[in-house]
Amino acid sequence: MIYVVTNRHLVTKESFYEAIERCSQAPIDGIILREKDLSYSKLLDMANKVKQITNKYNLPLIVNGNEKVAEKINAYGCHFGYNVLPNEYNREGLRLGISIHSIGEAIKAEKLGVDYIIAGNIFETDCKPGLVGRGIEFIDFIKRKVSILVIAIGGIDIDNIKNVIDSGADGVAIMSSAMKDIENKFIKNLRHQMDAGIGK
Repeated sequence: MIYVVTNRHLVTKESFYEAIERCSQAPIDGIILREKDLSYSKLLDMANKVKQITNKYNLPLIVNGNEKVAEKINAYGCHFGYNVLPNEYNREGLRLGISIHSIGEAIKAEKLGVDYIIAGNIFETDCKPGLVGRGIEFIDFIKRKVSILVIAIGGIDIDNIKNVIDSGADGVAIMSSAMKDIENKFIKNLRHQMDAGIGK
């Protein structure tokens, strides 16, 4: 699985919605709308427009950080940071994901009943310069402790994707590489390398 995480501030050579359309045409498995600085009304407006695009390609849309927006637009799911998961969450019709940064958080996330976790950062990434990656061993350790889906994030590229999948990751999430890749070459190459590795 390949998930694209949005960041409109990284889009420079096209509009944000053009980037969403482009990514939706690429060989990906879902989009996570992560625009954390927007108010409810602005995020709702953006989510509605993004969902119109993803619906054209039968692509799941996950809203980050706002379950009310996710419910309002009938999104596929809602994603939260580990420390901001609401005490009460309406699970009806929505899949739930959490970002984790430790083995303990992964275990607790599974006990909370989430459908998947995003684990990172695996390698150093442009989104968080200077932050040392946890390495593929982090994924291996997590997979030994939980049975839910584990999506790896952080500095993943065509040179390390095979090792990431071999470590047990069920998929990967990418942000800057997707937002900046106006021809989708990165995503296509990543999918090719991923599929080739799984096929062996």
